[in-house]
Amino acid sequence: PPWLFQIYQWMSQISEKYRDVVTQHFLGMTYENQSMYYLKISQPSNDTKKIIWMDCGIHAREWIAPAFCQWFVKEILQNYRDNPRIRRFLRNLDFYVLPVLNIDGYIYSWTTDRLWRKSRSSHNNGTCFGTDLNRNFNASWCSIGASKNCPDLTFCGTGPASEPETKAVSSFIESKKENIVCFLTMHSYGQLILMPYGYTENKPSNHEELVRP
Repeated sequence: PPWLFQIYQWMSQISEKYRDVVTQHFLGMTYENQSMYYLKISQPSNDTKKIIWMDCGIHAREWIAPAFCQWFVKEILQNYRDNPRIRRFLRNLDFYVLPVLNIDGYIYSWTTDRLWRKSRSSHNNGTCFGTDLNRNFNASWCSIGASKNCPDLTFCGTGPASEPETKAVSSFIESKKENIVCFLTMHSYGQLILMPYGYTENKPSNHEELVRP
């Protein structure tokens, strides 16, 4: 599809242009067998560095989110040589950026239904499509703010991490969890910063650190 091809072409181009700090990596396959790729932005080092993860486009119709991921990468790469603050970040941190998480839904929102939000997995004998990938992770799965009814926008899937896209991200994060200091997922639904946890009013142990300006 041209929309995805343009993004992947851009990923290949910047991996080539800034190959001293950017590499492109395979993450997994979507339900419709599209390849998922992420970018690793890292200044070479012998030390094991901490990681900031960022994904965009988990909700298909939020088109500005993948564009933001691309803009974020561009800002780092165009400025890291001259900006001491960015250079300091890259000395101590690696950025992992997944520009489009929900690839199948993203393509569908371009070709068929502009307001499509979910993935494109098939349910109920092919009579209903899509899981809200943002409600599919294995964290108080389907408890609050989610639905077990497939036609709903907030359908949480058939089980925790039942979708290949969720599974790919979860497996990767699990493999790196000792070093991940921040997990960011970008939406464009509103001008909000949402912090853990969405399913309870109890604050996490590091809440004060999270809200610090």
